[in-house]
Amino acid sequence: MVAICMLIATVGTASAALAVGPLPNMSAITASTLPQDLLIYDRNGSLIADIGNQGSHRVVVPLPSISPSLIRATIAVEDRSYYANSGIDLPAILRAAVDDIVHLRFVEGGSTITQQLVKQLYFGPNAPDTLQRKLREAALAVALTRQHSKDQILEMYLNTIYFGNQAYGAQAAAETYFHTSAAKLTLGQAALLAGIPRSPSAFNPVQHPQAARARQAQVLAAMVRQGDISSAEAAAAVAAPPQVFPPATTIKAPHFVDYVLTTLRQQFHISPDSGGGYRVVTSLDLALQTKAEAAVAAQVSRAGTYYNFHDAALVSMDPQTGEILAMVGGANYNAPGGQINMATSPTRQVGSAFKIFTYSAALESKKVNMDSPILDAPLVFPIGGTNNGPYAPTNYDGRWHGTLPLKEALGNSLNIPALKVELLTGIPTVLDVARRMGATTLTQPDSYYGPSLTLGAYPVSLLDMAVATSTLADLGVRHRPSPILKITDATGTTTFADDPAQNADQALSPDVAYIMASILSDDQNRCMEFGCNSDLTLGGRQVAAKTGTSEGFRDNWTLGFTPTLATVTWVGNPDNTPLSHSSTGIVGAAPIWHQFMGNALQGIPDNWYPTPSGLDQFEADYFLPDTEFLPPVLAEPWPSCPSQAYDPKTTSWSMLMVDGVPCSIVTSPRRRPFA
Repeated sequence: MVAICMLIATVGTASAALAVGPLPNMSAITASTLPQDLLIYDRNGSLIADIGNQGSHRVVVPLPSISPSLIRATIAVEDRSYYANSGIDLPAILRAAVDDIVHLRFVEGGSTITQQLVKQLYFGPNAPDTLQRKLREAALAVALTRQHSKDQILEMYLNTIYFGNQAYGAQAAAETYFHTSAAKLTLGQAALLAGIPRSPSAFNPVQHPQAARARQAQVLAAMVRQGDISSAEAAAAVAAPPQVFPPATTIKAPHFVDYVLTTLRQQFHISPDSGGGYRVVTSLDLALQTKAEAAVAAQVSRAGTYYNFHDAALVSMDPQTGEILAMVGGANYNAPGGQINMATSPTRQVGSAFKIFTYSAALESKKVNMDSPILDAPLVFPIGGTNNGPYAPTNYDGRWHGTLPLKEALGNSLNIPALKVELLTGIPTVLDVARRMGATTLTQPDSYYGPSLTLGAYPVSLLDMAVATSTLADLGVRHRPSPILKITDATGTTTFADDPAQNADQALSPDVAYIMASILSDDQNRCMEFGCNSDLTLGGRQVAAKTGTSEGFRDNWTLGFTPTLATVTWVGNPDNTPLSHSSTGIVGAAPIWHQFMGNALQGIPDNWYPTPSGLDQFEADYFLPDTEFLPPVLAEPWPSCPSQAYDPKTTSWSMLMVDGVPCSIVTSPRRRPFA
């Protein structure tokens, strides 16, 4: 052993170099190169997720951001001569050598802070205690000391060392055990942490609090001997043991975080496993997220049992940028199956919420205007139903309402008028507008879609509906959803910065979008079916809103917007179980929308759009040029099909066209009183 000490003492000579072999270059080793956590923040800088590699955690911080108490405690208990030695401590090694001889085996004593750092970086904590390894460790420690300052080495050490419970480095340890930062550690907390690295298992303050406190007392005593603190300060720290929290992974807005992680992997090739220490500033507004989660939880608790829905979701966006301000993907992330993000992953039938596309396309086509009269009467198509047999759509209230203007047909969400508007406009035209506005899931050829398109029979994701709602809210400008505002790497270099100006496409004319906003914001247009002053209004504030209910009452929707906020809500069951009591969007999803929008807009002045100069106005109605006096083609009974048998296997929609629309096999419409 004495020979080993002599050899270590001569590290750097030719003979020592031959003994330990070639050494790696130590100059490139810095704290910023350490693998560390991916940190995700909300738009205002609040941390919402700290995600490490395979459950471990490390957040690198500069030495000035580490409590002086922890620095002094670590030096006192691990390497008293740290600032004076050359990376190795010969007196300590000699003491360890004597112990080796007494015990007839190698023990770990005598390692300096620099040697411990070298072991962590190059050999790992479980490296065998061989002569060759110890010689290389000593040589590397000396080389590291020559190429870096003592403060640089100490910074690397305090960001590297293991503190138990998957916490690597001072910052992760401070957050894990004390829910604070490394800079704010008290003397008692610092002494407790400084005692852990010698044996993270034995001195685990959660599992072995008494052993950890005894070790803390040893650290404080060492600090007294070093002159770092007084005996009175040590006694006070012992007398007031710090509160230790059990390790817990707390992620705020978990569905949104999952969505951000997916975006990072797919668009930026960044994952927590990379250990790159990326800092991601997201679009999320944590205050709005809290309001969104509260609204979802309240409605599921209040009405879920009665209406048999057990889940709900919400997406709220800034329509002027596409930035996602709130995302609730489910009522309970930790429940069985709760990790499914209903805001992004599964597509669901959107019911009458799809009519925003149909009526936007119809107005754009100039075949109708907001006052166009439409006859709400029975229709039966020869094909399109079960097994492609007759298709007999109905209004969700089971009634017919006679002739009424387009704005009321849309506001009251009547199905028969919507079908007539769709078929007059053309399904391919409706599909084109829907895709332009943000419905990315409608990817089949146009011929795949039938008239039930306008009734929401073809699934669309909640996020797509939020984008489409935002498109209307920004007067026809579509913005792709933007969950990430900025990404920086471990060195602080910005690798991505979102530019809203590069994320804007005019999907719909401002004139058409304004007319749609006007219709959807006029409560008089929906009073017949939904009652006046319903949850689709925000007393005293102009706001546009629309509900949706899917076939079989399996999905409830509500979408709505102001010029500065667009929100879509959904309630239902992930397994597609129907809701009960014929529940519609007004009783299921609308209360969530109403509560969230009311709280989110609290304190913000009411504002609405200026009327576009390209529109003609008559009283409270708006018209595209040359559309004020259109023929009332939809006010007439639907053309009847020729009296013949139709083979569902060979008959196509193109074969049923009469006067430009598919014919109906109902020849005399039955009318009922207004609902």
